[in-house]
Amino acid sequence: MKRDLRKQAFIKKSENSFPEPVDIFSEEAIQHAFEEEERSSERRFDSTVSPRAIQTVFHATQQFQSKEDLHVTVTKRSRSTGVPEIPRNSCFKYSHYWKDGSLQACSTRMENAEDLTVALVWEEDLLVGYGIATMKNGKCEIEIIDVDFYSRREAGLARTFQISGQSFQVGVGHLVVHALLQECPRPIHVDATHSSSRYIFKSLGFVHDELSSNPCILKKD
Repeated sequence: MKRDLRKQAFIKKSENSFPEPVDIFSEEAIQHAFEEEERSSERRFDSTVSPRAIQTVFHATQQFQSKEDLHVTVTKRSRSTGVPEIPRNSCFKYSHYWKDGSLQACSTRMENAEDLTVALVWEEDLLVGYGIATMKNGKCEIEIIDVDFYSRREAGLARTFQISGQSFQVGVGHLVVHALLQECPRPIHVDATHSSSRYIFKSLGFVHDELSSNPCILKKD
């Protein structure tokens, strides 16, 4: 299975990495942290964002799905039986094996008349990513996007492309958001608290909601 091969390669790479101790308060360490932040995908994409760049990301996402032979399904309130159980060997942040976590709670929430949309990404019949969006008071919000640890971009499941001479990547998280964009009414809001997730949303056309002072609150009209 492809995921098992990625897992083995990721673990081996980690075991062979022995970084030297660093004084986290040294001038060198602070400068290094600053440079790393400047090189983050979010910051770099912010400096190149344009309608053409966003279209490039959409195209790269479609190519990624086709090349990696990934399958996307979407289930809604009327089809609550479409919410799967979490496989034993998956490694998600917000959902765990069998009936514990955010994804597993969706069936009950749908049965209780919550208006949910759940996007699922599959690799070789194994769930590797999902996203949950909800409609409340006429507003759509993406609550969660969650990707299996060994199916993330940093684990090797990604497609690299170029924008303005810079390299960027798309991965399973992009497929999840892309699927939700096809199914959910606009505007769509999200509270993206991490740089890596903000990069995904921004690269697919989300922008800061000017009605909020919080830079993590993004929307797509």
